[in-house]
Amino acid sequence: MAGSVTGLVGGALAAFMAILGPVQGPLCQAPGYCVGPPQQSVPNSGLDTVLLAAAVVLAVVSLVSFTGLRLTFVLGAALSAAVLVTVGLTWGTYPTSDSVAAAGLSLVALVVDVVAARPSRALSEKDSPLNLPVFG
Repeated sequence: MAGSVTGLVGGALAAFMAILGPVQGPLCQAPGYCVGPPQQSVPNSGLDTVLLAAAVVLAVVSLVSFTGLRLTFVLGAALSAAVLVTVGLTWGTYPTSDSVAAAGLSLVALVVDVVAARPSRALSEKDSPLNLPVFG
């Protein structure tokens, strides 16, 4: 459940970052957030679209992972890694506080999803504590 929540929050934050757009130079009115036409934004070779796509799919996969399907944790780990790499490649084009938060959440979601995706060791019927001898 921790991986689901972390992936959902991280995906939502990364999607918000991508929708908000990169820092735009002198038109900034508030620290870290800028307004203006998109032509003045810092070019990042379309990585904002990649970030948005990975973030939205990560949020959807994280919602589905509440069901406990192991495949969703594997997908969540892969998408968290994609978001982490994309945020790293675009470092400096988005507000630093948002980038740090998105990278941190993606890293935590990656680790938690990898742990959740591992197959659990099932207890054999022979070793089960419920198989105690019955004395009549």
